[in-house]
Amino acid sequence: MWPRLGSSLRTRIAAVAGLLFLVGIGLTTFFVARILYDEMQAMLFKQQLTTANYIARDIDSKLALRMDSLKRVADNLPHHLLAKPKELQDWLDDRKAIHTLFPTGLMIVPADGGAVLADSPRLESRPKSFVDRDWFISATTTRRATFSKPLVARATQQPAIVIAIPILDDNQQLLALMAGVTPLTSPGFLDLIQGTAPGKTGSYQLISPRHHSYALTSDPGKSSRPLPEAGHDLALDRALAGVRGIDIVRNSDNINELIATVEIPQTGWLLIARCPTSEAFAPVWNSVRNTLLIAGLLSLPIIILLLAALNHLLAPLGRLAKELHDMSEGTRPMQPLFSEYQDEVGDVTSSFNRLQEKLLEQERRLAEMAHHDPLTGLPNRLLINDRLDKELQRIRRSGRGLALLFLDLDGFKPVNDQHGHQVGDLLLTEVARRLQGCVREVDTVARLGGDEFLILVSDCEAPRDAAERIAEACIAATGKPVRIDDLAIRIGVSIGIAFVGTATDDMLSASQLLSQADIAMYRAKADGRNRYSVYRQNNEYSSNNSKQKT
Repeated sequence: MWPRLGSSLRTRIAAVAGLLFLVGIGLTTFFVARILYDEMQAMLFKQQLTTANYIARDIDSKLALRMDSLKRVADNLPHHLLAKPKELQDWLDDRKAIHTLFPTGLMIVPADGGAVLADSPRLESRPKSFVDRDWFISATTTRRATFSKPLVARATQQPAIVIAIPILDDNQQLLALMAGVTPLTSPGFLDLIQGTAPGKTGSYQLISPRHHSYALTSDPGKSSRPLPEAGHDLALDRALAGVRGIDIVRNSDNINELIATVEIPQTGWLLIARCPTSEAFAPVWNSVRNTLLIAGLLSLPIIILLLAALNHLLAPLGRLAKELHDMSEGTRPMQPLFSEYQDEVGDVTSSFNRLQEKLLEQERRLAEMAHHDPLTGLPNRLLINDRLDKELQRIRRSGRGLALLFLDLDGFKPVNDQHGHQVGDLLLTEVARRLQGCVREVDTVARLGGDEFLILVSDCEAPRDAAERIAEACIAATGKPVRIDDLAIRIGVSIGIAFVGTATDDMLSASQLLSQADIAMYRAKADGRNRYSVYRQNNEYSSNNSKQKT
């Protein structure tokens, strides 16, 4: 037996490898455990920072929503109402949609900072003067929208923030301020940091460095209170000093914490996520400990048998792997593989061959679907835009012209509503077929979606004449009844034409040309439908039945 074993190089290698493994398993396990620890620690760092960034973006977007919504309301305020308190109050009460974003109060404050001109809801407890409010001072000084410092609303005794929008006349003179008060504890606003924390004992802290105060924290008792003095909390000191990102910091209780600090651009606030490292890294230590334990228990009894069998059992798989590697490197053509084994290696080979066939077919179909409408088979918006861009580049070199026809079916929606989508789809398919019969081989008919189509008329010396001929042919073709089962359906089409043929037109982009064709199409609809209208650079629209200026 021994001579037989010794005569096999494969067996000798397996035996020597088994012995060497016993020597090297300790070092290998140590380095693997170290790598595992580092990678899991990096993953936890990334996870906490990603979570903090997500919450910060959520807060920022909700602040931006409130700012933008209040700006729109302020911009729509009729200035003459500022002198009519009752009408101003009625106008403000009618802005019901904005009240959900500012449930504590929406106020219009005069430019001198006196008592409110109007507020909703009406509260007798409103201050009679706002001249000492930081948001009033900032908004009147800068003439820009501003956020207040974190405060406690008098009406609710809850942490809140005020957004102030200056209302200016045409000469940029301050007429009044529109201010909205929103509680930081409003449902749906800062839910991601209220009553939640990273881990079991961690916390979220939303702070305002400019005002040196908390805005909102996982601990309700700290909300809207001043920050501690420097030296009491190293994490806060680092954040106020401009340190961002994630790191491990030792707190005043001599406990290491995983600290993630991110900015909220709208207000200049900072979100700090804190979690003790003993809790944050507990899964890491558990994984490392379990890895070492399992490696010690399983490696020794199985290593010799594994190495003895490995070389023989994996030889076919090694060959298969090499063939696949060669294909991935391009040194072997993509073609079906052959295996003489009827085991798992044979199954992998057969599965790879089937997968390869499916992938090739799927790649072909995806390429087709990405550029064609699945219902009509026509080019879709992506493909027509690509062709239009290329044609615009080509005509700049050739000096020839092109035209773009924007078609919208008249009467399609009633057919679709009355007879159902199946009849509507058959109707669209027939219309697509007829439109293709109205153009040259070099032209492109595309479906944008719904009942809208585009026709790109390429390489024309007289693009307008060619487009009008095609438009007339399309109107005639779509005007003929379409028979579906026992139905005879009649529809029409409104067509907008835009063309490029002059030196000025050559500067048009694809989106501009499409916009011109769209405008002309709506002109055709306005002129009575079932006709075409030509867009002109001088804003004159001409159609086959009418001509008028806009």
